Amino acid sequence: MKLAVTSVVTLICLSYGVAVRADCPLDHLLIGCNRDGVEGTDDDTKLFVDCSQKYRDSGETDHANWFYPLQKSIFSSYGYRIGEPGFDVFQSTNANAGHTYDPNRAPAGEPDLDFGLIVECYALSDGLRAVHKEYPQFTIAGAGESFDHSAIHALRGDGHVHLSYQAVDGESLHWITYRFHDRLGRYESSEPFTVVFNVEPLAGDLVVDDAVDLADMAALSHCWLRQDAARQNDYWERADTNRDGAVNLIDFARMAANWRVAAIR
Repeated sequence: MKLAVTSVVTLICLSYGVAVRADCPLDHLLIGCNRDGVEGTDDDTKLFVDCSQKYRDSGETDHANWFYPLQKSIFSSYGYRIGEPGFDVFQSTNANAGHTYDPNRAPAGEPDLDFGLIVECYALSDGLRAVHKEYPQFTIAGAGESFDHSAIHALRGDGHVHLSYQAVDGESLHWITYRFHDRLGRYESSEPFTVVFNVEPLAGDLVVDDAVDLADMAALSHCWLRQDAARQNDYWERADTNRDGAVNLIDFARMAANWRVAAIR
């Protein structure tokens, strides 16, 4: 993993700014709107997360696992950590900005003026926190806590935000669930999405809490029989358990096999 070079990478990214954002080796979740990229459809003003980089460096090969392994650190409290994923936003002005350049999915206008994108912690496991070490410093350690991505974007002139995820152990299943809001009301809130650490959740544990129950069934029904599961949507938050592009009876059977089973880690 790249934890040892996180601070160096951060300095490089900040020093050279937008021109090298695409070269940052750390994973970033991209904030966007209009998921289908087509104007005049129902999702034009709906926020979403692009997960193309999510778990990119999770194992020996790209996207091998559905979790980030936390690494031992020198700190006594919260002694396990990793410096990704961070957050960025689709933009429409710099065609050389790599994966962040997508005019069809970029929020319109200026951050902190025309839109105010809030990243809210919807849920997280005990013993996990997310820390922003750069200016302005903050820590997310409880459900309902949030940070203003657009304010940081406007402050720096760049939406490239790094976070450090820190936990009390490096073996238990840990997770943090986010969703996006627009405090100015121009865009609708996103659906919740989850980042997992240390251990892959049970097949069917879609609303990650280390158990498969009615909440997961509701999440499965939300994308039932969809044919567009892909890396960009994290295979509909792991609902497409075998990553074949569709959410169908195979995935339902895998969920059923773990029904009302609480994992013992």
